[in-house]
Amino acid sequence: MKAKKRHYAWMVLACCILISVSHSIITCAAGNFVTPIVQDLGCKVSAFTMIVSIEAFTMALLYPIAGKVLTTGKIGLVITLALLLQYLGMFLMGTYRSIYGFYLSGVMIGVGSAFSVLVALPIIINMWFKKKTGMALGIATSFGSAGAIICNLLSAQLIAAFGWRNAYFILAVGGAIISVPFVCKFMKSPQEVGCAPYGADEPDTADDTSAHTESEWGLTRKQAFKKPLFYLAWLTCLCYSIGTGVPGYVATFTTMELGKSLQFGSIAATCVSVGTVLCGFLLGSVNDRFGVKAGMLWGVVFMGSGLGGMILAISNSAFLLPACLLMGLGGSMYTVQAPLVARHAVGGKHYSDIWAIMMIGNSMIGAFSYAPIGLFYDKTGTYKGAFILGIAMFALALILGSIAIDMSKKERRAYTARQKTGQPQ
Repeated sequence: MKAKKRHYAWMVLACCILISVSHSIITCAAGNFVTPIVQDLGCKVSAFTMIVSIEAFTMALLYPIAGKVLTTGKIGLVITLALLLQYLGMFLMGTYRSIYGFYLSGVMIGVGSAFSVLVALPIIINMWFKKKTGMALGIATSFGSAGAIICNLLSAQLIAAFGWRNAYFILAVGGAIISVPFVCKFMKSPQEVGCAPYGADEPDTADDTSAHTESEWGLTRKQAFKKPLFYLAWLTCLCYSIGTGVPGYVATFTTMELGKSLQFGSIAATCVSVGTVLCGFLLGSVNDRFGVKAGMLWGVVFMGSGLGGMILAISNSAFLLPACLLMGLGGSMYTVQAPLVARHAVGGKHYSDIWAIMMIGNSMIGAFSYAPIGLFYDKTGTYKGAFILGIAMFALALILGSIAIDMSKKERRAYTARQKTGQPQ
């Protein structure tokens, strides 16, 4: 018998993995490079890290446009140009003699990221996978998390061996060679390939979590804005955006509050990263098999226990590393769970338009809530309040998200009933 041809969706997933890894390469530009650049240019740390805020603001402005372009244009061409713009911005960082040049690169990277990462990946996965959506999204984000670990280690070695300017050149050119040609050739929409999405032709026996139902039902953007379920789902995503910022202070907590060495702080942060890699793979499958509520519960259990362990570590540092690993196992709630909650709440039909709007708020709240988390230590001398805030955010996300999903089920049932009776939708 002739072997069954592998579905093209898996080739697209390979492209998504390369896009996610590219994002890790490019974002490491604000990691190990901070100290050598600040020392070389004589600028303040805050002046250099302003790049992150510039990127976030630029992305937020362009998300609605990106959502439209990615569903109507040739996605391979769009994402190829977006990746090239980001790598060009990174390459140019190696040439600047003033901090203001880095701000220009921040805009370039922000524009490219708007069309290739946080909005694009969920939209592309939704476009190509009507089954195993969570697994596909989890795989893409997990490879990105693994890439971040490798890139941080690699960038440190390159800076030490060749200097920060040449390190930028090497990472930008190397990353572009690895990702851009493959994405340019193989990233396509189902319409361009001429095939249905993965799982679209399979009968579905699952409950309301089915992707088959999602493909038939979906709120328009105008309808969503009038529904409480939309705002509850959005608040859920915002809770994840704020809550996942807390683990970013692990290294600082380890060195400043616990008095450990910088090396030990790096080990603690690596434990979080390793857990996050595992989380992406596991969380997507949990959503596919047990539903979106199970995925939200996963976040409360692992992130809640991890943050609780951090509180215990204040008095006994033996809890630190296990707590970091547990936090990491809940570390993909924003990148994996948030888009899945939104997709299930509003349906898959007009998901791209709605998710692009939601990501404006998600990105802005994440960008502007991260720094204030550090105020807990500045005002009280401990990060205990920050850890409690994180637990509260994940618990609140579970409550709000569950209500949104229940309301969505009622909308689906009403839609199905109208379909059967021939009433207008």
